[in-house]
Amino acid sequence: MAVPAREVVDRFYSVRLGISLRDLRPREVAVATCDRRTYAERGHGFVRLLWVLNFGDRVAISVHPGALRDVARLAWIRTPEQIMADEFIQQARQAVLSALSGCSLRKTADGVILFHGGRAPRVRTRATIRAIRRDDPDTWVGERIYMRAAEHPSARRGEAFGVFLGEEAVAEVITHEPPVAEMVDLMAADGIEVSQAHRGQGYGNALLAHWTRAMQARGRVCVHSTDAENAASIGMAKSLGYVEYARTRSVTCSPREAD
Repeated sequence: MAVPAREVVDRFYSVRLGISLRDLRPREVAVATCDRRTYAERGHGFVRLLWVLNFGDRVAISVHPGALRDVARLAWIRTPEQIMADEFIQQARQAVLSALSGCSLRKTADGVILFHGGRAPRVRTRATIRAIRRDDPDTWVGERIYMRAAEHPSARRGEAFGVFLGEEAVAEVITHEPPVAEMVDLMAADGIEVSQAHRGQGYGNALLAHWTRAMQARGRVCVHSTDAENAASIGMAKSLGYVEYARTRSVTCSPREAD
């Protein structure tokens, strides 16, 4: 029996945060942990501190490196069980507040995360949609946000698709794997792009529908992320049955000088 899509998405973000999303309360600090071998390889990667605020939905704010450094010092001498205890959460919260004192926060782009909980519809188009091959010519016209799709690892797996007018690719989509090993076979995130000269003609809509159906046929839950101001991308996803899962709000500020 397939796991409900919402449960898969919740599980993914719970793993990334290190605690159950259902347990989060407004303005609570969540700390994700991994093993000490990873810490030795990645420095402050041992902990990733997120300040979770509630604006009517889940919102995560990444805290600047000064706070990461301070919480890493606290976490280094504790076990994962101790890190998830209330005492450590209070200490982590205090470290964050101290790191942010006198610090001017600057908001960066807000984002929207959507997921598909059902079965995507078919969308007709006069163009050809097919898997991108490694030997496809690079006929892209216009601004390119992502790398050439044929060079992406998903092209080797048959999980990169293009919209073709004759031999010309006018839209491409690559498949991103989630950065959690146990979720690779359960979730897929899209990287979709339509050339500037061919936007507004329904190619992106048809391509996202095709990609979503292809990933669903592989048993994966599809996730679409975009800027909160990108009304066209949000509307396109919602027209295909995607529903909003969360809004992300990122801020930056200058870290304190190291002691």
